[in-house]
Amino acid sequence: MHELENFFNPTSVAVIGASHTPGKVGYVIVDSLKSSFHGKIYPINPSVTEILGLPAYTSVNNVTEPIDLAIIAVPAETVNSVLEEVIQHKIKSVIIVSSGFTGVEDKERYKTLENLIKKSKIRVIGPSSLGTFTSKLDMFFLPRERFKRPPEGYISFISQSGSVGAMLLDLISSEGVGISKFASFGSRSDVSEIELLDYLGKDLQTRCIALYIESLKDGKAFIEVAKKVVKTKPIVALKGGKDSAEIYSAAFKQAGIIEAKTTEELFDFAKVLANQPLPASKKIAIVTEGSGLGVIAANSLVSLGLEIAEFSKETVKPFKNLGFTTLPNPVDLGGESNVERYQKALDAVFKDKAVAGVICIPLFQTPSIEDSIVDILRDCKIYGKPLIVCAAGGEHTQKLSRKLEAVGIPVYQTPERAAKAMSILSKQPVQVPAKAKK
Repeated sequence: MHELENFFNPTSVAVIGASHTPGKVGYVIVDSLKSSFHGKIYPINPSVTEILGLPAYTSVNNVTEPIDLAIIAVPAETVNSVLEEVIQHKIKSVIIVSSGFTGVEDKERYKTLENLIKKSKIRVIGPSSLGTFTSKLDMFFLPRERFKRPPEGYISFISQSGSVGAMLLDLISSEGVGISKFASFGSRSDVSEIELLDYLGKDLQTRCIALYIESLKDGKAFIEVAKKVVKTKPIVALKGGKDSAEIYSAAFKQAGIIEAKTTEELFDFAKVLANQPLPASKKIAIVTEGSGLGVIAANSLVSLGLEIAEFSKETVKPFKNLGFTTLPNPVDLGGESNVERYQKALDAVFKDKAVAGVICIPLFQTPSIEDSIVDILRDCKIYGKPLIVCAAGGEHTQKLSRKLEAVGIPVYQTPERAAKAMSILSKQPVQVPAKAKK
C-alpha cells in the first residue's frame, strides 16, 4: 500500500478539535465526514461527551481502536502538543487544518513542527490545509449549503492554496464536472506536491491530474516524478503569481506538463483529457445549427493548428438528401433542426474515416431540440473518437450541460474554448484511457 493511501482511503478518522457548536470548523468537519465516510469517526474534545450523535473523547489516547488518519483543527499554538499525542498513539497519517504558521513570529513553531515529524516518521499534510476529498471522504470545513461538492469523476486536483482549491472545486461542481481525488497540501511541512503526484500517478481512478502551485519544494525531483507520471496520464498545471514564470514554464515543458495560463484553462484542459480519447489526426468536423458559431469554431481550430476535415462522397450524399443548409464542413443543420437530424448528421460524420474528432454546437434553447439530445451525444462514444460540445445559455442549457458532463462529454460555453480543448487533445503524445461513465 502506498504510504499516502490513508489520506484518501482510511478506515477510521479522528477529528482533534471537533466542536459541538454549529458553524465552528470542528463541527463542520465532523458533519462533512458523517455525510460521506462509512468508517469509524472519533471526535476529540475534552469538554463534551457527544458531538453530532457520536461519542466524544478527551484525547486520542482514550481511543482504544486503531486510528488511520487524524485531522487536527485546533489553534496553532496547541498544534505541536496535540501532534505529540498523535505520535504517542501511533497514528501514521495526519492532516493539519490549523493555520498560523506562516508569519515571521511563527517560524519557531513551524520549525518545531517539522522536527516532530522528522523524528516520528509520521506523514503530515499541512498546516493550513483544506484537507483531502473523495466521494467517500469529505472533511471540508465549508458547509454543504454554501459549498457544492463535486460528483465522482476522473480528475484529481492538487492545490497548494486552499482558497484557490475551494473556489475551483465549487465552480466545477456547479458545472457537473467530476473529481476522483483532491488534496490541499498547504504549508508543506512534510507531504509535498511531488509525493502527491507520485501517488496519483499510480491511482487507477485518476485519468488526469490538475495542479495549482505557487512554488516547488524541489524542482529537480518534481520534474523527475512528473516525467514518469505523464507517460500514463497527463498533468495540467497552473502557476500562481508572475515571479519566475518563465522558469516554471520551462520546467513544465521539460517534464511534459501541459501549462494552463488561467484558472479557466486548468479545468478546461483537465476535463477533456480525463474523459475523451485522443484524435488520430488533426482533421476535425463541426456539427451545428448555428452557422456563425460554426464559422467561429472553424477559425479557432485552424488558428490552433488543426484542420477542417474534408468529407468523403459517401458522407456528403445523405447530407444533401436531408437538405442541410451548408456543406461540407462545418455542417449547418439549419434553423429547423431536431434531435433526429442531429443523430443522422453525427452518425455520418463520425463514420467518415477522414474525421478524427467532432465539435458539436447545439442550441439547447431551440424548441425542436428535446432533452434526448443528451442520449444522442452520449451514444457517439461507440465511435472511439473525441466529442466536444459547445453550449451556452440559462438554466435549461446548464441542466443539459451537467447531464453531458456526467457521462464524460465536456461542455464549453464558447466555440473558442471548445476548439482549444480539442487542440490540447491533439497534442498529447500518449493515448489516455478514457471511457465515459455509464
